Amino acid sequence: MVVFTLAGAFYGLGGVMVTSQLGAGLVQAGDGYDFSAITAAVVGGTLLTGGRGGILHSAVGVLLIMVLTNGLVQVGVSPYWQGGVQGLIVVAAVAAAVIPQRRRNQVVK
Repeated sequence: MVVFTLAGAFYGLGGVMVTSQLGAGLVQAGDGYDFSAITAAVVGGTLLTGGRGGILHSAVGVLLIMVLTNGLVQVGVSPYWQGGVQGLIVVAAVAAAVIPQRRRNQVVK
């Protein structure tokens, strides 16, 4: 129950911050942030299958993804291509995490 209470408090805080940034309360204001959050967590080293990860690693992932996103905006890349670049980063990060696990779990005859 404590976790859900904290989650609700953080959702409310996020809503207040987005509303203050935009100057209006919009339901669609958070569209697209979910994929960025998943990308940042995966780049930070959190496995999609669970079991590993951390707050510091996720924070580093957020910094890397935001620097990349801001750089793409500065260069003038289309938002559609930015999503594609994030998708490629997720695929590369998942592959980099899964390949060593497969080698470790491989049965040697």
